[in-house]
Amino acid sequence: MAVTSGPSISLDADHATAHPRSLWSPSLPLALGLAMFVFFNNATGLPLLSDPDSHWHVALGNWILTHGTVPTVDTFSFTFAGQPWIAKEWLSQVLMAVAFNLGGWGGVTALAAMALAITFALLLRLLLRDLKPLPALLITAAAAIMTAPHFLARPHILAFPFILWWVAGLVRAVEERRAPEPLLLVAMLFWANMHGGFTLGLVLAGALALDALVGARDNVERRALFMGWARFGIAAVLVACITPYGPESILVTLRIFGLGDALPVISEWRSPDFQNQVSQELVLLVALYLALSRGVKLPLIRLLIVIGLVHLFLRYARNAELLATLAPLIIAPVLARQFPALVPDQQATGLAGRLNALARPAGAAALALAVAVGAVFAGVMIRLGTIEPPSSNMPAAALAYARDNGIAGGRVLNHYNFGGYLIRAGVPTFIDGRGELYGGDFIKKYAHAVNLKGDDSFETVLDRWQIDWTLLTPEQPANQLLAHLPGWRRAYADEAAVIYVRQK
Repeated sequence: MAVTSGPSISLDADHATAHPRSLWSPSLPLALGLAMFVFFNNATGLPLLSDPDSHWHVALGNWILTHGTVPTVDTFSFTFAGQPWIAKEWLSQVLMAVAFNLGGWGGVTALAAMALAITFALLLRLLLRDLKPLPALLITAAAAIMTAPHFLARPHILAFPFILWWVAGLVRAVEERRAPEPLLLVAMLFWANMHGGFTLGLVLAGALALDALVGARDNVERRALFMGWARFGIAAVLVACITPYGPESILVTLRIFGLGDALPVISEWRSPDFQNQVSQELVLLVALYLALSRGVKLPLIRLLIVIGLVHLFLRYARNAELLATLAPLIIAPVLARQFPALVPDQQATGLAGRLNALARPAGAAALALAVAVGAVFAGVMIRLGTIEPPSSNMPAAALAYARDNGIAGGRVLNHYNFGGYLIRAGVPTFIDGRGELYGGDFIKKYAHAVNLKGDDSFETVLDRWQIDWTLLTPEQPANQLLAHLPGWRRAYADEAAVIYVRQK
């Protein structure tokens, strides 16, 4: 059976007109969003604060607020000080800094939890345009399971809602055989200033434009679609350049992928580890089973897009959220056409009818109440909770010792995951999470040195960079060498970090 683009069945507007909603009417997306906000805005801050880069994102946001501009060179390391570098996620970093200044790490947690709540409530709302509540809920749950390892207080979380808005708008334009609405460019404007992944959004716009042209009914429609999508595409590229750095924000993506074989040194750029992420593998297998057993057929271009998203995930684990949230939006309208049983029956009664009612938008009063409850809950967590990142990426006791004993003023060879904390603490780093600054060669040499591998000996690195002290994790192989290296002594150790100091 051939599958082409075309309007799927979506009766939300007509049904809402026939059955007016109460101001207090609840909805499934609202309930899901509130539940996720409460769950992630907990008293520990985990898992949202478990990433070491959260520290430097907050620090950079405060740097921007203090200086009233964005950085163009590195001022946070001593290894690359003065080298060109841009804060491509500056808007997210400013928002994180404002949240931190208002509520400490509890404020950062509340901001990230809010972004996640909005993201998955919006995903469910978008899926409900085409699918019945139960399959829409199951797909949303699967997306949350796939994305769970990347639920971290970082810029990508804040950009999620705009990513969904962008892709859903593109898909809806294809389905309705028209060019995307100009208002959709607002999503690209925010995405481009919040996270570097916006370049993928431009690629998806081109791919879905091709999907629209392939699915056109005749040459007249194809010419009209070509002109409409071309104008939108040009506008999207221009809007993506409306950042403090202009087109440089696009070019930096190439530098990140230019890290080459150094990318696996960074955990989030490795392939997914199904030994430890069994749930992700299970979701993929279930999706594969359903696609093969039910005979799901996608238009060629959308099939290639989904395959591309699968490839990005299998290559880099950090792309799990792209596959988990974007693939359902791309596939859902096709499923609605191919399997009419998945389309909501607006005349249903009983349990199905009640679910259909909950699938409609919430009333204004219910929405306001949910926002108020969330705000009060966040306030209580900030006030009463002891929310802070784990010691595994915040060696506070070790740094306090280094400062108290006059060690921190020298050059430090730090563990990669400690770089963000050192930036926030005002200590120039050897290395940190800004991979595009350091480059693949430097990252590889660092990894080889601290793990006692490679051509350059660890002693050579210490001397070349005139290192005065080291701040590494206890299990780091370099500590074993430092323990026997002449001129070095162990000054401090705890469960999070070990300090060795060069004797003078």
